[in-house]
Amino acid sequence: MPVAIRRLALGAALAAVALAAVPPAHAEARPAWQAAQRIQDLVFEAQTALLLDESRSALRLVDRAAAEYRGPLASWLRRDAPEAHRSVKAALAAAARAARGRDELGVAAARGRLRAALLRGSYGVTVAAVRAGNAERAAAWLLLRDFRKATRYTRPGVDATVAVRELARGSSRPREALLGVRKDLLDAYQARLSDHLAAADNAAERGFRASWGQTAATAFGLWRILGTEYARSRGVAARRQADSAFARLERTARAGDSKGFAAAREDVERALDGFTAAPFTAEEQARRAGQLLRFVELVPVDYDHGTDDGRVTIPFEIQESIAFREGAASAFSDLEGELARRDPRATARVGRLLDRLRAYTENARDGKGVASQDAIEAASEEAHDTLEGVIPEEWKEDDTQSDFDLISLTLDRMEAAVGAGEYQQAEQARLEAYAFFEFGPELSLRSIAPDVVGRVEGLVWFGAEGRDGLAKLIAQHRPRRDVHETRLALDDALGDGAGALGDGASDATVVTNAAVIVFREGLEAVLILAAVMASLSRGATAQRRPMLLGALLALLASVVTFILAQTVLTELARYGEKLEAIVGLVAIGILMLVLNWFFHRIYWTGHISKFHKRRRRLLKVAGGGLISAQVLGFVLLGFSTVYREGFETVLFLQALELNSGGLVVLEGVLLGGIAVLAVAVATFVLERKLPYKKMLIVTGVLLTVVLAIMVGKTVRTMQGVGWVPITPIDIDLPYWTGIWLGIFPTVETVLAQLGSVVFVIGSYVLAERLKHRPRRRPAPERAPVATNGQPLSVGERHGAAEHARVEHAARADR
Repeated sequence: MPVAIRRLALGAALAAVALAAVPPAHAEARPAWQAAQRIQDLVFEAQTALLLDESRSALRLVDRAAAEYRGPLASWLRRDAPEAHRSVKAALAAAARAARGRDELGVAAARGRLRAALLRGSYGVTVAAVRAGNAERAAAWLLLRDFRKATRYTRPGVDATVAVRELARGSSRPREALLGVRKDLLDAYQARLSDHLAAADNAAERGFRASWGQTAATAFGLWRILGTEYARSRGVAARRQADSAFARLERTARAGDSKGFAAAREDVERALDGFTAAPFTAEEQARRAGQLLRFVELVPVDYDHGTDDGRVTIPFEIQESIAFREGAASAFSDLEGELARRDPRATARVGRLLDRLRAYTENARDGKGVASQDAIEAASEEAHDTLEGVIPEEWKEDDTQSDFDLISLTLDRMEAAVGAGEYQQAEQARLEAYAFFEFGPELSLRSIAPDVVGRVEGLVWFGAEGRDGLAKLIAQHRPRRDVHETRLALDDALGDGAGALGDGASDATVVTNAAVIVFREGLEAVLILAAVMASLSRGATAQRRPMLLGALLALLASVVTFILAQTVLTELARYGEKLEAIVGLVAIGILMLVLNWFFHRIYWTGHISKFHKRRRRLLKVAGGGLISAQVLGFVLLGFSTVYREGFETVLFLQALELNSGGLVVLEGVLLGGIAVLAVAVATFVLERKLPYKKMLIVTGVLLTVVLAIMVGKTVRTMQGVGWVPITPIDIDLPYWTGIWLGIFPTVETVLAQLGSVVFVIGSYVLAERLKHRPRRRPAPERAPVATNGQPLSVGERHGAAEHARVEHAARADR
């Protein structure tokens, strides 16, 4: 009895809704998208009424939907999209028949066909309006559309709304706007077609008959939107075969015929294989190809982070690996047709490898087994290498836009993690986004728009443009609102960078910035070498040769690195910052050892040598010969000091060479090299003219400053790769302090720099104490005596004294 009462109550409510659905006198003024949505809602309510065994209410609701359609909506479709108009009328008639026959599955299928027919009609009217230059009408009908299912790793390349807006402003012509609208809508409907086919597969597997029939019918209707483009691409005969396959798909789904549905599904899949309704331009293909390669590379990275010794340790990382795999599959699907025309066997192999990666990652997520890291890396590397072989060379040029896409998607992940309170994951995403920028667009932007680099890095790290940086916000666990504000400013800066790369740069700009890069990176090396060698020029010249040899070897190594970078720039970009940090640590260690030697040998030994006649012999002992540890230390000092700067310079100059050509970059390198040489000569001349004591003081100060700069930059690089934590200091510093002085507002960098200064000062104080240490007074001489106890004669005493002097000299020599 209660069930019957509930049914009566719900039926009365549905009847009231049906009566309320009678269009008022001003119904003709209802916008098209609202009328279309109302029609779909009424048919859905009719389907619900059939579930409650209210067939009369269901029929009334369908009649109201048909009445709603009769009016401006039908008029527009009849004129600009006649086939869609006929499909809408047929779908409403099928819904009415199903309602009379109490056929719930029939109403569900009719609702799916109705939805697709209305979208098809809106597409036709919108295209006609844009072609006629009527932006207002196009904007109104564009509200009735569907969208590609958004993910973090797939974004449509063209926005139809923007295209119509540009048409309204007069900044684009109808033909240009039409291209944008068609590409966006066709891309969205093809993506939604795939979604509905997947939903139909799922409903068939679970036996959900209503959902099965509805999704299959919607897929058939969406296919009709794409059919014209398919006929242009594959021919009319292929279009007929595809139409037949989709018709059988809908028919078998409505009948619940699993076997027939599976056969039709295979035919549909075969027909759609490699088909792209909205063909990409060459620029879009290159952008998508870049995303594909990057996503394939990143799958094993996150998988490695999330697994250890055959078990999942961080499920979040596995999910990220799955997301990258899905992003790769989406990009591959967009390019598959063109790649298959170039090399069908290689393209098919890539598809199988992506399927293998999907199995690996999803099995780990579902607890079905954790594949080894070697297995997933092997699949990823094989897919990447195969793609490198089949992707045309023109797609590999100017791939910076895919880097910006990847940065933006990673920042989306960062914001989501902040919103969930997962600040550790947010920091990891921030570092990933920075790494994508550091060894991607930044290398080119330093030659074209260095101010943009400053803005981006400031906003990613500690602040710029009056805003706190993301590193500081995340470290302080600030809310998502604050993070989002900085993110918006960062998006603007990244947009300016993308625009600058798209516009290119003049030769003068490239030459100037290449010279600045060489001068900035060479200045530190020059100051170290000039300071140490100038101090050694007075009494310890033997140490200058090993330093010069090490510097020369470093220059040769930098040239070799530049040549290798022509072919391995991608590998350098992957590991460049880590290698830079390691080289920086080695340089710092060697510089500290030399500073310690400097103060203890130059200050102390130099002072003591004034009081000994054998100064040259002492310096020779201090030098220790050609292969001594001291000589090797000076060789390493010269090498690490120069190569540390040379390695970073190679990365920047290689990016400039790829963008602007070798001759233009060479001009900048020569100008920067002349400036560096001038600084070196000036430093040598100035220090040689100073008195010895003042020269040593200047040398010590220069070495201390350079060491502090090197320490600050190296610790900052280690923070960039996640080796050192980040504890921000709430102060605003201009960006140039980091570039030129290595000063960054973090506790770790400041403490490291202070520690290096304390080390230098401590070495100086220790050397001074040793220099001024009171010397032990010799014991008073006794009158020499003979073996018999009697005093020696004058001649005997002179002989004993001479013997003692010889013994003392021999001990000193030893």
